Order: sequence, then structure tokens, then C-alpha cells
Amino acid sequence: MLKKQTVLAGALGVSVLIAGCGGKGNSGQQTSGGGGGTPTVSTSSGTAASGSLPRNETLYLNGILWGTVTHFNPYGGVGMTFGLTGVEAVARNIIYETLFLFNLLDGKMYPHIGETYTWNGQTLTVTLNQNVHFNDGSKLTSADVVNSYILQRDYQALGSGFWVYIDSVTAKDDYTFEIKASPANWNPKKVEESLCGLYITSKADWDKILAETDPNKSNKMAVAQYPNLNPVATGAYKPYIYDETKCVLIRDDNYWGQHSSRFGKLPAPKYIVHNVFKDNASGDAAFRAGEVDVSQQFISQVWRMWEQGAKVETYIPQAPYYFPGVIPTLVFNTQKPGLDDPAVRRAIAMSLDFNTIGQNAMSGYTAPVTASYMLSVPAEQNLVDWDAVKPYQWSGDLNARVAAANTLLDQAGWVKGADGVRAKNGVRLSFTAECPSGWSDFQAALEVVSQSSKAIGLDISTNFPTQVVWQQNKDNTTFDMTLHNYGGVGPDNPRARLNLALGSNEMPPEGVPNNIQNWGRWRNQEVNDILAKISTETNGTALKQLYTQLNIIYLQNVPCVALMYRPLRFHTVNTSYWEGYPKFNDGSNIPPTLCIDGYGLLSLYKLTPVKR
Repeated sequence: MLKKQTVLAGALGVSVLIAGCGGKGNSGQQTSGGGGGTPTVSTSSGTAASGSLPRNETLYLNGILWGTVTHFNPYGGVGMTFGLTGVEAVARNIIYETLFLFNLLDGKMYPHIGETYTWNGQTLTVTLNQNVHFNDGSKLTSADVVNSYILQRDYQALGSGFWVYIDSVTAKDDYTFEIKASPANWNPKKVEESLCGLYITSKADWDKILAETDPNKSNKMAVAQYPNLNPVATGAYKPYIYDETKCVLIRDDNYWGQHSSRFGKLPAPKYIVHNVFKDNASGDAAFRAGEVDVSQQFISQVWRMWEQGAKVETYIPQAPYYFPGVIPTLVFNTQKPGLDDPAVRRAIAMSLDFNTIGQNAMSGYTAPVTASYMLSVPAEQNLVDWDAVKPYQWSGDLNARVAAANTLLDQAGWVKGADGVRAKNGVRLSFTAECPSGWSDFQAALEVVSQSSKAIGLDISTNFPTQVVWQQNKDNTTFDMTLHNYGGVGPDNPRARLNLALGSNEMPPEGVPNNIQNWGRWRNQEVNDILAKISTETNGTALKQLYTQLNIIYLQNVPCVALMYRPLRFHTVNTSYWEGYPKFNDGSNIPPTLCIDGYGLLSLYKLTPVKR
């Protein structure tokens, strides 16, 4: 949740004071390989400082770090860190590495420090690239991989959730290990997700760390709490300088990935820098001026930057500009009288002004929302027989959809009163829709929901409590309607997202807070059965049938409704100093993940300095 807050804070345009990138006493700290002397970097205003890092060797980022760096721990850590974005399906980075890299463009996993993986029944055998070594020179072996898994089993850490689906992990030889899946929770995609979602660390390093910090093996938080400021890792970069004004990573020129078995060369930038900006406006100004190369900040009406002459580009050159990755979703409390009627929920969805939501909340950074719960990306769209789904979809222009929604409510017996609000059997269709205060794009979306409801005889007001109160309402199902995201992308998606939004097998019983699944507490056993089949189905035709049926059930019941498609990353680049960034349909198959996440890190090998 903290990770999501952090990213959203930047994406929503909230003024956030970034306190810096390092703890006390870390100013000017160098790690081995730092080279002669401590350079200075750009200041928090974005102005290049005297004697700054070589511009043709330095890639500047913004919008990733929203707090003081206190650790470089891939398994947790207290506080914030730069270069790590949490254990998510696509959260790869350049300090630590995962066995495989997930590509959100095609939904496939590609070799990284792992070489191959094969299933035999419920056992997954993985081989390693034998050329991988840590930045201390020690070789990576299966023992390191097994230990990385075991740490998540024995301690409470970011990757612990993978052990719901794993029974054991054992080394077969120095470069081969096996994962036995849990028979009780058999889900091969979740096991595969661990291959690109769990950071691999040095067993020798963590044995030493835990011998000092948890000698009695009594502190379940020992792994997550360790700051790990001098990480032993396999990645191409390592911490170099971090103080209250900046955070600098330096390339490890002994990086194993330059071997011909992987990239064949080093990444182009020698330094990767995240400066401290006082707010989004400062970060945008530096980006516009070319003092930031890759931006994750939400930029309102981004096209105005290049219209005004800035050398700014988006991954997609025209609307929606950004590649979709998550679905902001209006969740209905299906236990609430009125909202327990599928006709009411479907009518609300049919009447929504999706175009205005996209423009007001997202500056147009969303493809038109279609009636389904699939992302508008080829990897997901190809999973559904849309001809079979079409009869269940709402379609047509807004006026036609509103007319159809009113007819649906009339047929369901909901009658407009003197005040224009529909009612039946003493239940009045008056509700509140909420999201946290300060989440400005979500707030704008809910205001459109409120306005749209009037046209079909509903009274939907908005409420924007603090995030703590919103979270409590969501967990305790004390809301009418709430807006948030269900999941992102990864090897187990879209099944994982559909499971979170529509499934109920993992949902806690009534009276127990629900922060796990299906916040509106809608139950449908057929959905659970289909999701279980998808977990193990490998036949493409059968999968398509299952996903098609799942979307039909969703459209018949509408326990929640997609409002827009949000980018996983607001990947925007300035080409003043670097060129060669990936673009949509350029043939590279590299996704827009800020050059440092997942398969997107291949961008670092395509970049070239602009000749000046």
C-alpha cells in the first residue's frame, strides 16, 4: 500500500517535499569503483552545478523517489529507497536482479540471471546463467537463489507471499534448482511470477547480516528491517552518492551482463541520478529544460511541452500517449440495499461519461473504456472472443446508453420520486462514492460519476476522507462505492486482477476486515471455478473460452466498473541529451518502464548520447 501511495502522490500532481536520498553521514560516500574524487550533481532546482557529472554519461530521472532514502534492501526496509520499486510483477531494477524479466507488451518472461525454466508435473526446474557474479566478485550459484527464497519463507518480507504457492525450493547442482509447487494452492503462473518478482541476493552476505542482527533467529522482521546500504548484488549499478539533495547510482564496469551470453556490453549511462525537487512543478520545469531525461511524474497536457519547443516525447506519439497498465475501478458494496441489485449496478456503468472521466481525470491519457474488465493491450485483448461478449456489452453514444440505463431501471421496478431519485420498497437510490483526499485524478473521476448518475435518477454524492479513513472504510466494507485499483500486470495477469476483483475464495468471512479480495463482497461460485481452471490451463483455445465466459458473467452482474486505463508508468522522455528510447511499434519490443524496470531495462543498452 505504501508503494502505491508513493507512486500516486507523484502521479496525482500533489506537492510533495522530497527530503533527500541518504541518511546522516552519507554525503559524499563512495563505493568501490567510484573513481577519482566525489563529483557534484545537479541541484534541487535542476540547475547544473559546477563540476557536475559528465552529461553524456549521466541519465537523470524524476518522479520515482518520494521520500528520504534510508535503505537499499530488496526485501523491505524501513523508509524509502531509490532504484527499487517493490516486489511487483514488473518491478525489476538495476541494483538487484531477478531470474527472468517480464515484458508487459507481450506478457512473456525473458532470461536474465536465470536461463531456462521447465515444468514436470508440479515441479519447476530452473537453470542459471553460469556467467553471473555479484559485485564483490563471488559467483552466483543455486545456493544463493535457494537462500533468497528461504529468507522470504522464514522472515516477514516483501516476497513472502510467494510461499502460498510454493512447497519447497532445493538446489540440484550449482546452476540448477527446483521449485515444488504447493499441491493445495496449485497455480503455476504464481510460481513463475516468483521468477521475475523475487530479487536474488548473496547467501554469504545475508548469512553474515543475520548472524549480526538476528543471531537467535527470533526477529521475524530482521530481514525487512536491515538497511543494506552497501548491497552485494548482481545488478549493473550500485549506490554511489546519496545525501539530502540527490541520489546517484554508478555503473559497475565489472557487471556480468556484458558477457556475450546476455547483453554483450555495458549499459550506456555510467551514472543514473535522481535529484531532489521541492515539488512536481520543479521536476516538470527541469524535465522541460532537459535537466531530467526520463520522467515518471504526471504531466498535465504533456503535448503542450513539444508544442512549445521542448524535446519531449511519449511512448505513443498521439493520444493516449502512455501504455495502460492498471484499471482504476469503481467498486460497489454489493451488500448495500439498492447496490445489491445487478440492474442498478449495470445502469450506473451504462450511464457513465467515460470520455469526460478520461479528459478530466487523466488529461486524455486513457484509451476509450470498453465494457469488459480487460486492459486495452494486445496480450489481454487476444484472450477474449469479443463476438461472443458483444451482446452483453453496453455500447452506443452517451445519450443512447443513458436511455438504455433508464429503461433497465424502469423494468427492474425502480421508480422516480418527486425529487427525481428512484426508489423501490422503501430503498432510495442515494449513495456516496469515495476516494482519499488529495488523489486529484480519482476525485475528478468521482465527480463525473456523481454528475452522470443524475441522468438515470440516482443521487451519488462524493466524499474524500483521509487515506487512513478511506482504507478503514474499504477494509470494513462500510462504503457505498469506492475507487481504487485491483492489481497491475505480470505473468499471472489478467487472472490475478480478475481474481482480486471478482473472486471470493480468499475473501474473509463476514465481520472480518477484508483487505485481500473483492472489496464489495460479491460472491459467485461459477467465477471461482473459472478462475481455478485458468490457473492451470495451458491450452490457448480453452483459455480464451474461460476468459470470455468470465467477462460475460462480469457484464451480467457488474460488481465493479472500470473507469479508465491508467499507465503503469508515466514514461516521458526528453531527447536533448540521450536518444534511442523505445517507442510503440518500433520493433524493439521494449516496454515503457522508465528504462529500469523489467524488460524495459534493455533501453539502457539502446541509448546513445546526442552529439552536441
